[in-house]
Amino acid sequence: MRFVFAPIVFVLGILLMRYTVQVTNMTGKIDWAEKYLGGGMLAGTYTWWRLCGLGLCILSVLWLFNLLPHGA
Repeated sequence: MRFVFAPIVFVLGILLMRYTVQVTNMTGKIDWAEKYLGGGMLAGTYTWWRLCGLGLCILSVLWLFNLLPHGA
């Protein structure tokens, strides 16, 4: 199952990083991201969505190679 879904999640992470501006236009600005990740044209919310996309990519690779920690 993970060999099917992990590449899909990886591609979704790449797309999230690529289309950050469009996602922000659909969802709106995130106030705490603007405050803590910096304001301005390409910071704050845009940085948050890029970090989320990067996190999805990392988690999908870890899941694909079965490197995520298992529950106790």
